[in-house]
Amino acid sequence: MLQFRISATSIIIGFTAIAVTGCSSGQKGSIQGKIEGAEGKTIFLERFVNNRMVFTDSSVIATDGSFLLVPSKPLELNYYRIVIDKENSLALITDSTESTSVKASFGDIMVSATICGSEHSEELHELETKCAPFDKKDLEARQLITQSDVSIEEKQMLNQSLADNRREMVKCIKDWLTTHESSPAALIAIQRLDPRTELATFHKIFANLNDSFGHTLLYKAMKQELAKLSNPGKQQAAETSSTIAVGQPAPEIALNDIQGKLRKLSDLKGKTVLIDFWASWCGPCRRENPNVVSAYSKYNKDGFEVFSVSLDRAREPWLEAIKQDGLIWPNHVSDLKWWDSEAAKTYNVHSIPFTVLVDKEGKILGHNLRGPLLEEKLKAIYGR
Repeated sequence: MLQFRISATSIIIGFTAIAVTGCSSGQKGSIQGKIEGAEGKTIFLERFVNNRMVFTDSSVIATDGSFLLVPSKPLELNYYRIVIDKENSLALITDSTESTSVKASFGDIMVSATICGSEHSEELHELETKCAPFDKKDLEARQLITQSDVSIEEKQMLNQSLADNRREMVKCIKDWLTTHESSPAALIAIQRLDPRTELATFHKIFANLNDSFGHTLLYKAMKQELAKLSNPGKQQAAETSSTIAVGQPAPEIALNDIQGKLRKLSDLKGKTVLIDFWASWCGPCRRENPNVVSAYSKYNKDGFEVFSVSLDRAREPWLEAIKQDGLIWPNHVSDLKWWDSEAAKTYNVHSIPFTVLVDKEGKILGHNLRGPLLEEKLKAIYGR
């Protein structure tokens, strides 16, 4: 999914699968259980508040590893998380009508946990279990790409593998959604999808969850951002304004690259150029990068170039992301001003990834041509 300016949608993604097994019932509205090896530690309950997870309640784990969290306020149906420390946390989707019980081992809570008494957490488990193999393959490929002894050809193959893996995961998620369109876990599932290509799916999920889950801040934040893509607004204006309308000359971008050298978009006139607005902190951008690498590898010898504009705030994460994702083209620029980037303002960028395709004459051919859409456009241009 797109990385929106508010970062609310990135909070839930990444929760590891939880196994669901039978267990005894407890006090409704409470969260209880046993965590071996965590005796004497404090366990916290987090709620999703104001676009972030915040600590609201806590309890000390007993000498036998048992704990009981009785929330100070009744739990509304929402996303929650129990946390001991940075490496030991577990996601829940529950409310005050359920008695949620957890059993796990400290040190690998997300892997070892079993949970019962929470219907929607079970649905979350099913979703994440299906996604886990794709996540593992993605992580392994990205780790290989960063190794110093990996050749450019091998990086290209790994990036193609990442792109293929991404397409298979999207199909898996869409298959899962066919039987879980009204589950709160579906809101987590669609965060892995791109709203520009799956807009109908997004609208269907939001419609199904409006009555039961429309009160939540995450639902509201995601729906507000989706409206910018499906209704007249800032993003639509960005794609149709006289400044960057199709057929108009692409505005100049002149920023320093990773070596501090000034690079200009106009220096690439005579080439077909994909201007790619992205950032190291943008998960959807990083997932899209293999598609961009694949297109560059296939069409660069025909005159295709990528001009990457990073909305990072720090140099080190920017450089590390370029290395990790195997972004082998030389045109990487940034003023490290985050959303205040001069180039982003010029191109009216309000969410990323955001791309603009420019022809050999420097005129705009289209916006947000990514993945299969970019491949089709380049095939039409280069005839192969």
